[in-house]
Parts: sequence; structure tokens; C-alpha cells
Amino acid sequence: MISGPFCVIEHLSPCQHIREYPRAIATEQEETLWLSVKQYVPIDNPNPKPGDITIIGAHANGFPKELYEPLWEELLSRAKRHGFGIRGIWIADVAHQGNSGVLNENVLGNDPSWFDHPRDLLHFINLKREEMPRPIFGIGHSMGGNNLVNLSLLHPRLLTSLILLDPVIYRPEITPQDDIFHNKLESSTAPATTVASSYRRDIWPSRAAAAEAVKKSPFYQHWDPRVLDLWIKYGLRELPTALYPSPQSSSSSLSPTSPATHSENPVTLTTTRHQEVFTFSRPNFDPPNTRPINRLTHPDLAPGITYAFPFYRPEAALTFARLPHLRPSVLYVFADKSDMCLPHHCQAKLDNAGIGVGGSGGVAEGRVKSVLLKDVGHLIPMEAVGETADHAAEWIGKEMQRWRREEGEFRREWEKKSKIEKATIDEEWRGHAKPPVRNNQSNGVGGAARVDAKL
Repeated sequence: MISGPFCVIEHLSPCQHIREYPRAIATEQEETLWLSVKQYVPIDNPNPKPGDITIIGAHANGFPKELYEPLWEELLSRAKRHGFGIRGIWIADVAHQGNSGVLNENVLGNDPSWFDHPRDLLHFINLKREEMPRPIFGIGHSMGGNNLVNLSLLHPRLLTSLILLDPVIYRPEITPQDDIFHNKLESSTAPATTVASSYRRDIWPSRAAAAEAVKKSPFYQHWDPRVLDLWIKYGLRELPTALYPSPQSSSSSLSPTSPATHSENPVTLTTTRHQEVFTFSRPNFDPPNTRPINRLTHPDLAPGITYAFPFYRPEAALTFARLPHLRPSVLYVFADKSDMCLPHHCQAKLDNAGIGVGGSGGVAEGRVKSVLLKDVGHLIPMEAVGETADHAAEWIGKEMQRWRREEGEFRREWEKKSKIEKATIDEEWRGHAKPPVRNNQSNGVGGAARVDAKL
């Protein structure tokens, strides 16, 4: 299928075997879930050359993968100017959302983990390895940024560099009053996002009625029109669905003043509000310190933290703790209107990325950087498509200069060696590992070695 400057190819891939939480699947835990993946191949690069980049995208909670198409188009338009070619861009809906959620709707449970998608991506990349030669870049938004960091922690050398658009990663000691992701409402003990998603409208009498409502909503007022059109196309699906098996089953949710027309079916959210809210929050309905932690269902609860009741989400803090070991270089794209981008949050992400054992070296070695977008909220690639592409293209161009230099140096040294030399110890090795000293003892046989070499 041709879409703008891309040929779009759709793929289905089995997910990683066994999910993080046992209730992620409604049937047997061995059930196979499927990923819906789109591959965007630039029409003007039908025969990619070595060094052309592969991009792995990762979306935010509740937003279908197609909403990032304007970003891919803008990035492609800047690639040549910054000295790199794009081989292909790949992005999957997480297993319980978007078209993946549609494929899996009859077997989904109520307990998805953010850690499942990195494993699913790694499995998919292994299956498509012939189409994804190095270098591979990751671009992730919100939850998707967290996903790509964890993919990189699973396989540190897989991705060359990451572009993280306001990723949901923060210190474990952040309190509910310190971060909007789990701020408490005055009238509720639940986080604001949990309450909003639990009670959001999820059905309209027609796609046209939904489009009209969306365009009036303050939530969407700053979106790029291209992204908004894609939301109306891909963020909604017609009934029947597993949740609403017939139009009649949804009648109680429809406004009495706007009945469905005979020419159009009612529509609902492609990602159900239930799967969206399960992604925002995990339930932990036992009050703190009332009973021992259940290691089967809640192995990631930190003892003594009272604000993990009645809802929590562990991945942001667990990922922050591992940021020092992050190998790929990182460009953080922050937004000054985002509640996730308070200055001390942003600084903590900068200060900790890549500074530990196995990491990139961090800011001190020029491997981690950030930019701050003005008058932009958390939905960076929906609101500031062109500006996001500007920063991403500039970063990729510079990282590709480094990659070509390092790749050239490695190849020149490695290719000097024969196949046998590449697979055997050399003189430098022997110089550091001297032969064992042997002490011949008179035993009528000719002596025995003091040190026996063992295979």
C-alpha cells in the first residue's frame, strides 16, 4: 500500500512466550498473542545501501501506531539534508492496544505490563533480522520511550541511539504530589489519569459524530491536523466488537439526542478504555502494611510505599533505576507544558542515563543530550510534528557521523585478520598469558607437569 512517500507493508508477529503478569491473558497463560506491525519503506530508496538506517518506533498509551506517520514523513524529508538515508521504519501496536488489541480481543486479560512490549519487539526484530541491518535507531513517545529503553537494556548493542519523546521514566522516590502520572484527585484516592480513562466516553453514534466531538474537545485543540485525521481513522472502529457485540448492546452509551443513522454504524475506541486504564494503573487494593506482599501477583511492589495503594505503576521507577546501564546514546525531547517535564525530573533523566557499568558514558562523554520544546505538552509528536523531526534528524545525522567513523575503524582492524586469526588466540594474548611453568620430577617415566592444561 502506498501512503505518501512510503510503501506501507503490514506484518503479524507472535508475541514473546509468557507475559509479565499471569492475568494479562484471559485464557491459558500459554496463549499466543499477536503484534500488528507496519513497515514504512521510502519510495525514493528502493535499493537501500549499507549504512542506511532502520528506525523502530514505539507509541504512547492509547494512541494507535498510525498517528506517528506525519512524524515519519517529516523525518524522511529532512534525512538527506542531514546526511543519512532511511531503509525502513517499523512500529507495532502493543499487544493489548490498537490493531494488535483487535487481533487479541478475545483472549486479553486485565493486567498488561509495559515490560511485555520490549520482549515482543526483540522477538520480532530477531524474526526480521535480514531486513534490519545495523544501524538501528529507536524513537519512542511516553510509554514507548520506556519500552525502547527496556529493549536496549535487554540487548544493549541492538540499538545505536534512542530519541525519547517525554519518556515515562522517573525516580522511585517521587511522591503522588510530585508527578501528574499519579497525582491524586481531591475527591478520589485514584490517580487523575486512572479516573479520566475509567470514565471517558467510548462510543459514538457514527464516525462523523465522533469526529465532530473530537474536534470540539480541548484535548485535541493543539494537534497537527494530519494527526487528528489519523486518530479519527485509526483510533476508532465500527461495531460490532467483543466489548460491544451489537449496536443494541451499546444503546445505553449513546446520546439520546444523536441516534445512529442507518447509513453509518456506531463506533468505539480501537483501544478500549479498559485496556488504556489498565496500562495507566495496576490495582493494589490491599492497604499498605496489612499483609505480606504477594510475590505471584505483585512482585514489583516496594515495601512501605503508601502511595502504591490502591493503584500503582512500577515500570517508570524500575526503569529509572537501570538508566545508568543504558548503552545507546540518547536524545531526550522534553516539553515545557508537560506535567512530566518538571525541571528536576528532566535533570534526573539526563544525569543518570548511561553513567554506569555497561552504559554509554552519559552527558560527560557527549552521549546524552536534551532539548526543550516551548509551548508544547506531553503529546509532542501530535502537537509539534515538524519541530520534533528537526531535532530528531539533526541528532541522527550527528550520530551517523560517529557510527561511520567507529564502524570504519573496527572494520579496518578486523579485516586485517584471516579467518583462522579471527578464531584463535594471537601473540598479544600469549604475551599476557605466559605458558605454564613445568617442573620435571624423576619418576622413571620422564616427569609430570606441575600444571595440566584442561579443556
